[in-house]
Amino acid sequence: MLNGFSILIPTWNNLPFLKLCVESIRENSSLNHQIIVHVNDGSDGTLEWVKEQNIDYTYSSKNIGVCLAMNAMRCKAKWEYIYFLNDDMYLLPGWDKALVEEVRQLKDEKFFYLSSSTIQPIHADRKS
Repeated sequence: MLNGFSILIPTWNNLPFLKLCVESIRENSSLNHQIIVHVNDGSDGTLEWVKEQNIDYTYSSKNIGVCLAMNAMRCKAKWEYIYFLNDDMYLLPGWDKALVEEVRQLKDEKFFYLSSSTIQPIHADRKS
């Protein structure tokens, strides 16, 4: 049964957006969750901010990329379900309940990967 998520967020000197991202998780989540951030470099103050916020984290002094960052964070995950989030994303109210409903539809599937696509609006001044 899905009781919570470990949310893995790699970041590379993107502190203003990371703050908004974490704020959206804290404000708009209704289920248990663990936030884990991988700080690449962090010379913009990200590492200090993550520590001040008591967020679980991993760290590299240079940018090691998303794949290695994800592997490092995975070792700290407390929940069975892992949710990958970019540091410039904002979660809306009900995001976690909607995700749980999708997982429940999978019933007995032990291994799965859910993904989504971003849909951008067509601007009136563009022809398509």
